[in-house]
Amino acid sequence: MNAQQSTSSESSEPTGEGQLRRQRRNRQRGVALLITLTWIALMVAVVSEFTYGTSVDTAQAANARDDLRAHYMARSSVNLSRLLIKIQLKFVDPVMKQAQQMLGQAMGGNAAAGVGLGISLRVTDYAGMLMGFFSGSKEEVAGLGSLIGLNTEGVKGLGLKSGRFDAQITSEDGKIDLNCGSGVATPSRQITVFRQLTGLMYSPRFDRLFSEADANGQFAVRADVARALIDWADLDDRSFTPEGASGNEDYRYDARRDRYRAHDYSYDSIEEIKLVRGVSDAFMEAFEPYMTVYASDMECKVNLGAITNKNGGDCTPLLMGILRATVDPAKMTGADAGVLDDARLYPIASLLCDRASAAGFDSLDAIINTLGNPQSSVVPDDPRYKVFQGMRGITINKAELGKVARVGPQRVYRIVAVGESGRVKRKITAIIDTQRALANPLTLNVGSEKAAGVLQYWREE
Repeated sequence: MNAQQSTSSESSEPTGEGQLRRQRRNRQRGVALLITLTWIALMVAVVSEFTYGTSVDTAQAANARDDLRAHYMARSSVNLSRLLIKIQLKFVDPVMKQAQQMLGQAMGGNAAAGVGLGISLRVTDYAGMLMGFFSGSKEEVAGLGSLIGLNTEGVKGLGLKSGRFDAQITSEDGKIDLNCGSGVATPSRQITVFRQLTGLMYSPRFDRLFSEADANGQFAVRADVARALIDWADLDDRSFTPEGASGNEDYRYDARRDRYRAHDYSYDSIEEIKLVRGVSDAFMEAFEPYMTVYASDMECKVNLGAITNKNGGDCTPLLMGILRATVDPAKMTGADAGVLDDARLYPIASLLCDRASAAGFDSLDAIINTLGNPQSSVVPDDPRYKVFQGMRGITINKAELGKVARVGPQRVYRIVAVGESGRVKRKITAIIDTQRALANPLTLNVGSEKAAGVLQYWREE
């Protein structure tokens, strides 16, 4: 019995020590597990941060690469556009002039017989399609080539593997030049611009723009807005009036919450007219497409040979405004009141704009003849044929039209070029004057720069 107790007590001692050792080992395992989990969590955080940083750096590098590509694609588009403009001036325009003369001689024995039979080809109107040869995919280039019977399989330098660019080319000559009456301008030039502006704004469809108060509680009047646009850019501080006598300018620009002064010199950009009294966002939306600060005619005449409906534009409001600039609504002596009637003038002006887009005008006579006899300008298969058969013509004075408009070759162009690469899109807006003297003789290649047209404006966004 005693032997058994002794044996039991001896065996219980190692059992207690074993439990102690096991508890000690378990505590050690818990610490090791905690250290391991902490280390794993730390490594996950470090790896995640590293992965995120690498992803951000990669995305930034890709964006920088695409931004650079898009920039140079847009610049390539501008350069190709300048090439198209040069082709238009050097080759297309002379050929069209010769064709006009030949047509006139064939029909009447002399060039004058072709008056009114406008023949026009503007390669600039097809800039988007022509850009496809250089910026499209291999399949797009082949498709464009097939349209003109050209096999592009062995032609190098056409198409892009990635990215694209495009351009839209329009003329600034077919707009009202606000800068023509700027600086030390002669009264006659300011009167011309005033007549053009009031004619543009005359239509009753724009009444809502002048029937609501602006942010300062002021109501705008058509003639007052036209005067303010001229006074902003002229050099003196006298208020412009067509009659000549006037007082001091008092547009109270310095009384507004954000005070400023009138520029009293040429507009720097078309966006600057937003600062002029009476010009609202709605005004800009309605009239900005028909105004410019870059045209070059010294007599402020709008080049009706440059107006078009293409590239998403509508030249009808502008043409109606120019035709209305030939008369004074307060003095209609000897003038046809139909020029002030939207119901009569709009259909004919719309017809003239369609013709300007398709074939252009060779003279002001073509416009005057169509106004006086619109029936002769509509072919029987035209849906408008029956409408125009019963329509009365409108008579305007050719001499008065010649004071505010002309028909001639285009000189100043606006290029809106777009380059895309990946998710990046860059846009360049440039104004090119094809006859202006080069103001920067330090350019690397003076002859080349002048031949491609002198830059008047450049903006990247």
